[in-house]
This record gives sequence, structure tokens and C-alpha cells, in this order.
Amino acid sequence: MGTQAGSLLKTFTGLFTRSQNRESHPAKRKPGRLPVYIITGFLGSGKTTFINQILNSTSGERFGVIVNDFGSISIDKELINGTGDQVIALENGCICCSLRNNLSEAVTTLGDSPYGPDILVIEASGVADPAGIISLFENEDLKKRVRIAGVICLVDAEEIFSVSWIMSHLVKKQIRSADLLLLNKVDRVSESKKAAIRKEWIPLDMPILETVYAAIPVSLILGISHTGTSDLPSDGEHADHHHHEGDDHGFSTLSWTHNSPIRLSCLQALMKNLPSTVIRAKGIANSSEFPMQQVIIQVVGKRVSITKGQPWIRKNPSTELTFIGVGKTIQIGEITTRLESCLVKPP
Repeated sequence: MGTQAGSLLKTFTGLFTRSQNRESHPAKRKPGRLPVYIITGFLGSGKTTFINQILNSTSGERFGVIVNDFGSISIDKELINGTGDQVIALENGCICCSLRNNLSEAVTTLGDSPYGPDILVIEASGVADPAGIISLFENEDLKKRVRIAGVICLVDAEEIFSVSWIMSHLVKKQIRSADLLLLNKVDRVSESKKAAIRKEWIPLDMPILETVYAAIPVSLILGISHTGTSDLPSDGEHADHHHHEGDDHGFSTLSWTHNSPIRLSCLQALMKNLPSTVIRAKGIANSSEFPMQQVIIQVVGKRVSITKGQPWIRKNPSTELTFIGVGKTIQIGEITTRLESCLVKPP
């Protein structure tokens, strides 16, 4: 372990201990690979505002946030619980870390630590191609410890057409690297300009959220509930298949449950080709390929993660999925029809 990464872990652990006001060890984070979200976007797009929302989240999750510069992060002094050379700890358990070198080593160390953050957020430089950070996570050893849960790009709707020709190539790389795009500052532009941005800058299949001050429910994107627990369905008894539709704050939801086994290959193809209005999907699957254990489904924008989970406890396992989309509809009929086509038909 390198000196820098070892010092980072020691500081993290010590600050977590103090933040929880315990004499014993800090609470262990959830088992499994550490989920990592990469935040990218050109200078002034709203990355810092978005990260401040994460730091001020009351979800109960412990966030590790690696930023380029402490000076850009707005933190109330009353919230600061402890500091180190590279770390600021907040009362709510979140951590800010300023780290310019050995990013891979630090991420590995945090991924190995049972007392590290529950979720790690990395701010990419506003003038850098995020492909450099993303490529770090292709390392096989690192994959065992952490996983990219999503790459989120912020775009300044007001200033995007003012970007120089040279920098425009960088902005397009940042956009293309993303799984989800936040079109920010839409209150300052006309509908025609928004349409022009979508036409000239954004791929047709890119899931988009229009935002003001980068304001979105953090739990919606990061896959956590307001209580700080995982929003994946629990392994409890459940009724026969059904689906439920909802509408909350401009987002539509579809909850779908079925007791019949589902073909994982078919479900994976479906998740990789969801309508672009769907920005989030999550749940557990009762697959025909792995009948003895849960299969965990996580989708953020275009990024799909399907992994084997814990063995089933319940006697009658079921597939339980939730889809979240923008606006009043997320093509519910199409999604449910495709889901039903993936079910294993009884003999």
C-alpha cells in the first residue's frame, strides 16, 4: 500500500470514527463492490453545485467525494466534523477528498476498506476527457473491488454554443462518455435553443434530465432511498405478478413483479435497449439461468450492471423491477410487453 493511499485510508477511518461519536470502530459499509459515480462536464456546467447536493444529502449513506479543489466546494463550517491533509469530514458522514495523484491506488484502498464510504463520487476535471478516469476501472484487479455505477455529464445549456471550436471537441467527448446527461440552466434558454442543443450536441439515445441549478433528487440517480437503505426490493414474501404506475415530481415510475422465472439473456438485452426516457432501473431477478440465487439489476442511463447476488431465502422467489423515467410516460406498455416476452413459459 502506498504512503499516500495508506494515509488517506487512516484519515477516512479516523474521521468516520469521530463523526459517528463512537469509541469502537465506525460502522462497516455495505458488502459488495464499492459503487463509483464519475461526474464530468465542462467548466461552469454545474458539477460543483451537483456535488454540493450530494454532500448535503440526508440519505444516511456515507459518500466519499474526490474533488479537484476544496476551494470550489461550498461547505458550511458547522457541517465540518474533522479535517486531514487531504480530507474534510462532515457531520452527516460524507467525506471530501482532494487527490490529484495515485487515484487508482486510493480507489483500491477505499474499495478494500470495510470502514470506507458506501458510495464514491469522483469529479473529473472540467477540461479533461473523462475517458482517462473511466479507463482506470478496466483494470481486472480494481474490478474486484469497485464498479462504475454511472458516468453523469452536466452541460451548460446557456453557454454551450459559446465554447470555442477546439474545446467543442472535448465537450462532445465528455457528453459521449456519459450514461446520463443533465442539461443544466434550462431556465435561461428558450425551447428552440434546447432543441438545437439536442440536435447538434447530444446523441439521440442519450437519456437526458433538464435541470435548474443541477437540482435533482440525489436518491433518484444514486439508487438509494431517503432512509439511507438500498432501494432494491427485499427478499420477502410477495404476491403474484403485477405492475404499478406512479408520477412524482415530473418523474414516472413503473414497478413490475412476476413469479415466473425470467430468461436473463433476454432481460439483459431489454435493459440495454430501454427507451431513452428511462433514466433509472433497478431490482432483483428470478432467473432461469441461476434459479438458486438473486440476480441484481442496476441501470443508470445507458450503463447496465447485472450481477449475481445472495441465495434466495423465500420459498417462492419473484422478479421485482422498478423503472424511473422523465415526464408523464416511460412507454409502460412497450416495457411490460417486452418483460413478459422474457418469461419462461410453463410446459
